[in-house]
Amino acid sequence: MSTLIVYSGGSNTSAVANYIAEKTGGKAVAVEDASRIDLNSYDKVVIGTRVRAGKVPSDISEYVSKNKAVIDGKSPAFFLCCLYSSEKGKKQLEKISSEIGISKSVYINKGKKTIKEAGNPVDSFIASL
Repeated sequence: MSTLIVYSGGSNTSAVANYIAEKTGGKAVAVEDASRIDLNSYDKVVIGTRVRAGKVPSDISEYVSKNKAVIDGKSPAFFLCCLYSSEKGKKQLEKISSEIGISKSVYINKGKKTIKEAGNPVDSFIASL
């Protein structure tokens, strides 16, 4: 199975996207380069982004909206890199995953640090793909 990870955001989001790509044998691509990728050549699509002031960058929401029909057919999943943990992080994730329409999701606090830890939530997320 081939997995495409399309992401927008800073270094934490990029680190998590590349970690998922490495672990799945997939391909991570920044959203600004994603328009050149044929989504139909992938079995799964993972969308990842950061959040700022409760909102995701417009480039990722526009990409998902434009490609929603194809993404929905690709076992979509979503990860959110955010500053919050616990209940506040869960609430942000619920709000944003609902807005973009992808229910299989996880929030990650301190992405670059988290991926270095054994038994991290990103590994559990990958296992669910």
